[in-house]
Amino acid sequence: MLTLNVLYDPDCGLCRRSHEWLAEQPKLIEMTFVPCASEEARKRFPQLNHDLTKKDLTVVSDDGAVYFGPKAWLMVLWALTRYREWSYRLASPELLPTTKRVVSAISQNRYQITRLAGLNR
Repeated sequence: MLTLNVLYDPDCGLCRRSHEWLAEQPKLIEMTFVPCASEEARKRFPQLNHDLTKKDLTVVSDDGAVYFGPKAWLMVLWALTRYREWSYRLASPELLPTTKRVVSAISQNRYQITRLAGLNR
């Protein structure tokens, strides 16, 4: 695996800030960022349910594997030089249920978090 394609929501301030942060991080696996449900995303990934990609982070590897929600976040962390070890910890049997709950709660409330954090455009 050489590249992860990260589909993010450009209408969400938290998502935009996460995209900026990820772009700045040293990586073990390269990342390409694509706005979800965009024309570019639909052309590059016709097999995806693009309405679903607007609901949570979606990652597509260069070998065609698709990761959604908490698994997508774990893949993104796994690709980062400084956070690969964290991806293993958060995916461990002891922490994975909590990881899933926390990531899902953030995703479901990302617009409210955006407003509270002052990340609106």
